[in-house]
Amino acid sequence: MAGALTERDFVAKLERARFDQVEVLERRRMSVDDIAVYPLFTSEVLTLMRALLPPERQAEIAVAAVFAARLPAG
Repeated sequence: MAGALTERDFVAKLERARFDQVEVLERRRMSVDDIAVYPLFTSEVLTLMRALLPPERQAEIAVAAVFAARLPAG
């Protein structure tokens, strides 16, 4: 799964899908330039973010997380 969710919401969705032993393996801060590769962020949105966010905030606007989870046997 992928998407723009809070960690709490993402874990809740995994648990509702009957996954357990959910853990975060990695977190990586993302900048405006990093998110530019995702189709959710159009060129208009990126231009607006660059115009409205102070330069010192543009380096850390999101966090990407990698999760591991298991489906119980049976």
